[in-house]
Amino acid sequence: MKKLLFIGLAALSVSACSTHGLMRGSVATKITDTEAQVCMNKDEVKVGDHLVLYKSVCEQKDRGQRVSMTCKKVEAGHGEITQILNDHYSAIKFPEGTKFSEGDVVEKHIH
Repeated sequence: MKKLLFIGLAALSVSACSTHGLMRGSVATKITDTEAQVCMNKDEVKVGDHLVLYKSVCEQKDRGQRVSMTCKKVEAGHGEITQILNDHYSAIKFPEGTKFSEGDVVEKHIH
């Protein structure tokens, strides 16, 4: 059941990127330990653009009968756009040793 749920969520996230833009800026597919496809297109980035990688760090708090979740965006590294793949995706390369996974978020670095 868990595997089916994961497959469904993965398909939904890819579909959302291509049709609704809800996943804009997310790491859609991890290709290697240093390369990924991100949901950003030619209108948002160009080859050579520097991006900042963020992870979502969440903490669950039990408040009696209520449980709340607090998440914060934490900088986890940097990468560079190496190729515009199509209208929805671009390729990014991270330095060796950068820890990233599908679902992490990237944002264009503004100097």
